[in-house]
Amino acid sequence: MAGDDRKLSYSERDRMRREGGGSGGRPPGRRERVEEEKRSREALTVADSLFTTEKGGQVGKALADAVRAAHGSAELAKECRAYLEQIGPPLDLELVSIFLDAGDKELTICALDALLRLKSEDAAEIDGGLKRQIRILSEDFDDDLASRAEEILE
Repeated sequence: MAGDDRKLSYSERDRMRREGGGSGGRPPGRRERVEEEKRSREALTVADSLFTTEKGGQVGKALADAVRAAHGSAELAKECRAYLEQIGPPLDLELVSIFLDAGDKELTICALDALLRLKSEDAAEIDGGLKRQIRILSEDFDDDLASRAEEILE
């Protein structure tokens, strides 16, 4: 239509402007710029997650690193809760083991439930130190912890 050297009618111009094919149309409005920036941020988040193996992309990696750094300190439970709130239950066996070390019943149950899911999906082989931690929990006086731990060991 535009390449046949004839003038465009008003309706053709309006249609081209609506479809984005018109050149020199009005500049994008504030709302359009905000939506485009939002799409760009979402695309960058997806791209960032491609470059890390941690759950939750770069944010997840930073939170996991904070949990690892707090291992053995009084801040461990706080860092585990922050990870849990923002990313969800850990799927990495090392992080699960650290969650079990936090000494908080809620975090321990969350970690055991994550292990049960991993076991049901055959996604991980539980061995070594983690298996010892689970054995100790299976002998706990708390029935919630002991029953979950026993189910993992079966």
